[in-house]
Amino acid sequence: MGNFFNPTLILLFIFLPTSLLADTFTSHCRNYPPELYFDGDKCVGVIPDLVSDMLLELGHHIQWLKAPWIRSYREAKKGKVDILIRHSMTPEREAVLLPITYGYSIRNLSFYTSPNFTGNIGSYQDLAKMNVGAIRGVFYSPKFSSLDPNTLTLVGTTEQLVSMLELGRIDVVATSASQRVELFAQQFEKAAFVDSFTNAFYISVVKLGRAVPCQFLMICLRRCLNIVKAVRLIVIMKSTMQSHQCKNLINRFIVQ
Repeated sequence: MGNFFNPTLILLFIFLPTSLLADTFTSHCRNYPPELYFDGDKCVGVIPDLVSDMLLELGHHIQWLKAPWIRSYREAKKGKVDILIRHSMTPEREAVLLPITYGYSIRNLSFYTSPNFTGNIGSYQDLAKMNVGAIRGVFYSPKFSSLDPNTLTLVGTTEQLVSMLELGRIDVVATSASQRVELFAQQFEKAAFVDSFTNAFYISVVKLGRAVPCQFLMICLRRCLNIVKAVRLIVIMKSTMQSHQCKNLINRFIVQ
């Protein structure tokens, strides 16, 4: 793949401001195998490897820190982190981040009820009448985001939600594979209602971070990710794309 990147990267490297050469950027890592996860203290997986490789081609390095999303977003708003990986996007986040789409998946948002709950959940209109528990700062779905926040009970961790649901302090919890749905599936009843939607995943440069002055970095990331999306889509999204299709996509992106 290096043969595809070299001409662009050589020109890009020449025009980089001297102050940005051989810089070390920071990014946050979480456990979402196989895309990203920790092997001891090291962040590994397709996405962190991809970002590290691209920055290395540009003459930069990256330091991976372990942090939950809430901390990542809080520090991004203050410019204390430079790049964020594998996240969803909302209008609020767009004010803080410069996003690059790298893939899509079908996300299923499920709802689990407390042992004492006797109502029916068949729509968001039903949920609007209930005490719904969720994690503060987490994106669940576009429709879930339309709920009145005053009707939600927001907490900091999944474990808190499990405890509150068990005690009946909330009626229902929203969760998905990204929010450790297995903890609820083990002991609570699942509602028939499921919110399924296409969820885009992003790698973003933080607007207030140190990477922002290098506008060429964004151009390179967009171009490289287009190519990588063609040749690594099988790994990232478990696609059935055949090799000749990959070659056609690569050729199309190179022409662009």
